[in-house]
Amino acid sequence: MRKEIIFAGFGGQGIVLMGVILAQMMEDFPDLQVTQAQSYGPVSRGGACRTDVVISDQEINFPKSARPDIMVFMSEESVKRYIQEGNPEETLVIYDSTLIKSIPPPYKKVYAVPATKIAEEDLKTRIVANIFMLGAVIELIAPGSFPVLQQVVRKSVPAKTEAVNMKALEAGYEFFRTHSAG
Repeated sequence: MRKEIIFAGFGGQGIVLMGVILAQMMEDFPDLQVTQAQSYGPVSRGGACRTDVVISDQEINFPKSARPDIMVFMSEESVKRYIQEGNPEETLVIYDSTLIKSIPPPYKKVYAVPATKIAEEDLKTRIVANIFMLGAVIELIAPGSFPVLQQVVRKSVPAKTEAVNMKALEAGYEFFRTHSAG
């Protein structure tokens, strides 16, 4: 088993944090290997940003995604820049429908999540859109691991934002449960 995930957006959205949290969460599964790699555009805030997470039950020789199973997009620019790396027939593409109009054809497995809209309207801060998205996609990445994800998020965010981040995570998970993809 090898699962390759790409999270992409722009600097300042917490894209790298999503990958770091997912990689740390996988430490609870000793039979699996995990790598996490990140890259930024020329400017960290507002420029292109991406993190790759590879999960495998075998040794991982290359730490980046070669052909992603799941791509999570949080900006139009990231879609334009990275969508061609996926397989239109097999890659599951999840996108923030608040910031991205649509995923171009011929991608068949597409799941829209209004992460930024819900973060702004229900949680009153767009800064937690990334954590909402993580909650919305976790069952697609590692089924049954939500309780572990909750623990890792709690340890990974600043204490003063813990309550709103936990609300965002739970809201994202509930969004998935009621709008299931895949």
